[in-house]
Amino acid sequence: MRARLIASAVVAAIAAPLGAQSPSSLTGSVAFVGDYRFRGLSQTYAQPAVQAGIDYTHASGAYLGTWGSNVSGNQFLNGGSLELDVYGGYRWTVGKVGLDLGGQYYWYPRARYNIDPGDRYNTVEVYAGVRYAQFSAKYSHALTNLFGMKTSTIGGYCGISPDGTAGTTDCLGTGTSKGSGYVDLSATFDVGAGASLALHYGRQFVRRYDRLSYGDYKIGLTRQFGAVTLGAAVVGTDAEGRFYRYTPTTSGSRETEDVARPAIVWLASKTF
Repeated sequence: MRARLIASAVVAAIAAPLGAQSPSSLTGSVAFVGDYRFRGLSQTYAQPAVQAGIDYTHASGAYLGTWGSNVSGNQFLNGGSLELDVYGGYRWTVGKVGLDLGGQYYWYPRARYNIDPGDRYNTVEVYAGVRYAQFSAKYSHALTNLFGMKTSTIGGYCGISPDGTAGTTDCLGTGTSKGSGYVDLSATFDVGAGASLALHYGRQFVRRYDRLSYGDYKIGLTRQFGAVTLGAAVVGTDAEGRFYRYTPTTSGSRETEDVARPAIVWLASKTF
């Protein structure tokens, strides 16, 4: 499953057995979240999101799916404030270990950086995952620039000193960010009364832009009521806030927002 589904729908993705092979199936989901957090960072300017997806799984272990969410026009500029993803791969088991190999495409229709119309946020990643009992690990590797990050879009970010004042050189880096990677370590536990505890730690490595690399964590509780799941999670990062602080670019937007700050995120989702 794609990484952003893990970030926004807490339990559903973490609790799904990676290696289980069953008859072919077509499933869908819809979710309402208090904040769309991807790898610890808000994608909606700390505002709510509506998300939906559909997955097809073949009895052989092959799968294909698509997923979408609203995102903030303050962060993904000049677009329709929409993220659409396509992913696919193959799952199988070796003994008690589940394995997963696949790829995913993050698409932001019409969204682009202001500098060059060709500078887009769209990203392709491949991933490999392993699961044993309630523990899982996954690595995602960017085959393109990581959400458009390169010299012409974010490189050479200078003129901000450590105390936030202008006048000194403080460059992030230069070059492409192809080859960036993300490590996801997760576990789920049944805590009784039908509730589940989800724990996550991740590390985003941004190639050639080390100061943008950061760790993120999540501690979440969810409970299923039939086909509906309700829950909440504490989400945070150790990212340098000044590099993840956005100023409103759309009319009626809130004040400047630090999208890396810790937050409590609620969730309500339904599968069908």
